[in-house]
Amino acid sequence: MQHHRSSGTTGMNRLIASAFGVRLVSDVPERLALSAFRYRPNGARRERLDAVRRRGTLFIHVPKNAGTSICERLYGCQIKHETVRYYAMVAPDLLELPSFAIVRDPVCRFLSAFAYARAGGTADRDVSLPFRPRYRAFSGIDQAIDHLACARSPFDIDHIFRPQAWYLLDAHGACRVEHLVPFEEIDRLEAILDDAQLAALPRLNRSRAEDRPELTPSQEAFVQTFYAADYALRHKALLTSPSVRPRSAHRATP
Repeated sequence: MQHHRSSGTTGMNRLIASAFGVRLVSDVPERLALSAFRYRPNGARRERLDAVRRRGTLFIHVPKNAGTSICERLYGCQIKHETVRYYAMVAPDLLELPSFAIVRDPVCRFLSAFAYARAGGTADRDVSLPFRPRYRAFSGIDQAIDHLACARSPFDIDHIFRPQAWYLLDAHGACRVEHLVPFEEIDRLEAILDDAQLAALPRLNRSRAEDRPELTPSQEAFVQTFYAADYALRHKALLTSPSVRPRSAHRATP
C-alpha cells in the first residue's frame, strides 16, 4: 500500500465544506445524509460502492480500529470512513449484505487517536489538513479533551476522535451492522467471518504505543461520558461475538 499524503480540504473544497457547515469536504455527503436532501455519489465514490458489491461483504471502517488493513485485504482499496446513514442514502442495498465492524475499548482507542493526532499521522497516512496544525500542537491529554468538549457536532472534530457509534448507528439509534467484532479478536477474523482472505492481516496505519500516556481519573471519566454509546456497542460486541459466520445477513439491533 502506498503512503497516503492527504492534502485535506483546501481552496474551493474549503469553501464548499464551509457552505455545508463542515470542516472536511468529504463530510458533505454525511451532512446531507442527516437532512432531506439527496446526494448522487461522484465517480470515485461509485467505484468504492461497486467494490463492496463485488466483494459481497460490507465493512464499516471505524477509524483507529485497524480498518486500513482490512479494507486493503477485502477490497484492494480504502473505502473511507462512511457511516451506515451514508450507505442508507446512496446505496441501501449494501446494508442488506453480510456486514461487520471492529469495536474497540474507548479508552484505548482515544489514546491511539491522541498519539496519531500529535504525530500528525503515521508512516501510512496523515491527519486531515484542517485539523493537523491544532492536533500536532496538543501539549497533553487535557487539550485534546477540551477540543472534544467544545465541539458542537462530530463535524467539528476529525474522524479519529469521533465516537464509534457515529459510524454504526442509523438515524433511529439502531445498529445496522451484523457482526460487531472486538478489537482483540482481529487475529480471529478469518474464523469469525469464515473468510480466508482475512487471515494474517498486516498492521497498517498503526500509532506508536510508547506515545500513549495514562489517563487521570477525571480524564477517564470524560472519555466514559463522551463515548458512552461506544461502551454500549463494546459490551454488545463482547457478548455476541460469533465463533462462526451466521448463514443469514439479518441486521443487528441494539
